Amino acid sequence: MSAGDVTAAYPDRVDCVLDAQYPYFYLSENTALINPGVSTWTGMVTASSGKLKLQVPWTAKRVRVVTEVHSGRPEDVIELYDDVIEFGYWSATGLAAVLDWSRTLASPLNLLQDGAGDYRLRYHVRDSSHGVADLGSGRGAVAEALIQLWPAKLGGKEELRITGALGNFWHPGARLKSVWNS
Repeated sequence: MSAGDVTAAYPDRVDCVLDAQYPYFYLSENTALINPGVSTWTGMVTASSGKLKLQVPWTAKRVRVVTEVHSGRPEDVIELYDDVIEFGYWSATGLAAVLDWSRTLASPLNLLQDGAGDYRLRYHVRDSSHGVADLGSGRGAVAEALIQLWPAKLGGKEELRITGALGNFWHPGARLKSVWNS
């Protein structure tokens, strides 16, 4: 993935487009201190020391990543996305960056208003392609990812909406829960 256009529409929002040669990108603070004491877990997001690896639909040729930092719990836009998970995020520095699959800087995020500390992170994904190329660009299907961060107690991982192929692949328990509850 090479970085595309980066724009900051307002101080709390960063928007970038990445080529999805591999179906993931990173959120990193360039330190081994992200999520200390939190065991590594995997799924649509792999949390490990120093970075978060965020999966995108494997059918996408590009992914538009929007990162928003809020002073409180953000507006609920869960229904607009195929898959949404939320989890605690401990920021070691208050300075983060979106990196493409090769760990090349796509967008700096000097956005964490309260600096280092406890946050909640909500990761939304939708596959906008459904087999349709991004007309006019000739570059193929586009997926969309929204990352929302806000100061809050850490808490565990929650599967808020799992309806897409990506979410069902990485979080099959959500599909099984819906079968048992019907």
